[in-house]
Amino acid sequence: MAGPVSPTGRRLFVCAIAAVSLHAGLGLAESPHAHADSVRAAQWYLDSWKIDEAWRISRGAGVTVAVVDSGVDASHSDLAGQIAESPLGLGDVSGHGTQIASLIVGTGATGGGQGVHGVAPDAKVLSFRIPDMSAAGVFETDKAAAAIRAAADSRARIVNISNGGVGRNPAQTEAVAYALGRGKLVVASGGNVADNGPGVVYPAALPGVLGVSAVGTDGRSWRDGNTGYWISLGAPGVDIPAACTAATKYCLGTGSSSAAALVSGVAALVWSAHPDWTANQVIRRLVTNTSTAPNEQIPNDDVGFGIVSPRRALQSNAPPGPADVNPLLGVRGDPPPAPPTAAPVPDSPANFPSAKATSSTATASPTTPTPERQAMPSNKGGDPGTVWGVVGTAAGALTAVAVLALIVRHRTRRGGGPAPP
Repeated sequence: MAGPVSPTGRRLFVCAIAAVSLHAGLGLAESPHAHADSVRAAQWYLDSWKIDEAWRISRGAGVTVAVVDSGVDASHSDLAGQIAESPLGLGDVSGHGTQIASLIVGTGATGGGQGVHGVAPDAKVLSFRIPDMSAAGVFETDKAAAAIRAAADSRARIVNISNGGVGRNPAQTEAVAYALGRGKLVVASGGNVADNGPGVVYPAALPGVLGVSAVGTDGRSWRDGNTGYWISLGAPGVDIPAACTAATKYCLGTGSSSAAALVSGVAALVWSAHPDWTANQVIRRLVTNTSTAPNEQIPNDDVGFGIVSPRRALQSNAPPGPADVNPLLGVRGDPPPAPPTAAPVPDSPANFPSAKATSSTATASPTTPTPERQAMPSNKGGDPGTVWGVVGTAAGALTAVAVLALIVRHRTRRGGGPAPP
């Protein structure tokens, strides 16, 4: 068995604790200054997606997403009632899993609706904590494989894996194939060059997995993301606010982990709207109803079939295609997977493993959060279903309420030691 995997993406989370002036430094067009007084105001991608229109069709009800990660702090006020009984336990050893869960199912309850709003707020999350995943971010593939298998045996329809690295691990490969054979939709982050180098990233590169890259407010692939045939979709991944376990309760991150979580949320919206579909049909709906940056040819190694679009995916009336054919296979150079080993599992509580969850005792502060750094596009101009159609009125600089900042570095995809300065 291969040794520990290297990381696939570092995240920089900046948790404001006092007053600073920061330049956005995002290369955006000249525009007036913008200010944000809440985490919701900093969720630029929800505005560019016009998410309220998507939510009129679906909010993810009836769909459960498995988050295979460092655990989840279910006591965070934006996650209250959103985390189903979790067979491998709650509690977050690094804060990363809490961030991922909030991007999928966050309610934004903090401050009367000013917290983090997940893409699918009526869906639920099952936490599959990887044993001994340390705060340093070590992603051990053998233990991750066990968590993936447990997720495959659960009632979750979608398995989000915002972890991984360079090097194909046999146990992880078998676990992912098992999950696909159980009818799960497996979403994985595509990786970050700073942690992986230019190598192929797993499990995103495994056949049948929906690998996701990060894009910025201009709709272009994030410059530090890994690229290759394993990227199936792009999704917002730059300056993404999330709930976390830091003292401030909110963190701002950049990386493919966030992008994968957002795609899992969009998949939950589609599956909720079409509960009789298979994972293959949900994938087809996502990859055939994307947005692209101006003059961008797809598919490509940067964003795969394009940038995920909740409204386009939900408003499409196209046939879903064959239930038993994964549209990702044989298209971009990946080998076919082993034949499925089990029938799909319905989304039923009877499919929970028997292990009991543990509870988290942390208490979130019910105050209105104020992130210190945002890209703040308006909701005007261009295609409102795209990410980049709002750049013309985005902020080039901002002043946030703070005088000091606590900088916490996490890895989006686990492995290695502490992040370099």
